[in-house]
Amino acid sequence: MSKQVRPASLKKAPSKTLRINAYRVIASQLPPLSLEGSLKLGGRYNTPYQFGAIYCGQKEETCWAEIEKKFEGPVKRTQFKVVPIRVHLHKVLDLTDPQVLSRLKITLQDLTDPNDHTLTRQIAESAREAGFEGIIAPSSAGPGTILAVFSDRFDFQSKLTIVKHRKSGKT
Repeated sequence: MSKQVRPASLKKAPSKTLRINAYRVIASQLPPLSLEGSLKLGGRYNTPYQFGAIYCGQKEETCWAEIEKKFEGPVKRTQFKVVPIRVHLHKVLDLTDPQVLSRLKITLQDLTDPNDHTLTRQIAESAREAGFEGIIAPSSAGPGTILAVFSDRFDFQSKLTIVKHRKSGKT
């Protein structure tokens, strides 16, 4: 992928406050807000061993689609837990906003390339440096949006609150 987003353009990008209910699907043995998986494996919005991200979806189905894409097929859902989370962030980069994409000179297709995370990881690195606490973006695995949260960038009022815990119980 030859496109790049200059870090300076992200410093000028509009931010939004985000108050939503979201879901996280995470391996059963990990704490609900663990960064361990993303630190080791990386993701679309974080490079392995550089920084972690807490990945959420606005719908539970989006989370499952993302997990199954990552593992290249169906997973045994009983090995995961679904964690509903109340998200309250003050500085989020909204990559679902056409005006933001236009300003950054990128498209939705650039963000959902299944084979290349170079651009999205570069955006995330620059966004973190610019003080963004998270990125909301289209899912690359199906309909819906995902949220990549950079908990190490929270301001004093931002937080993730676990609403309740439950094991999936589905196979």
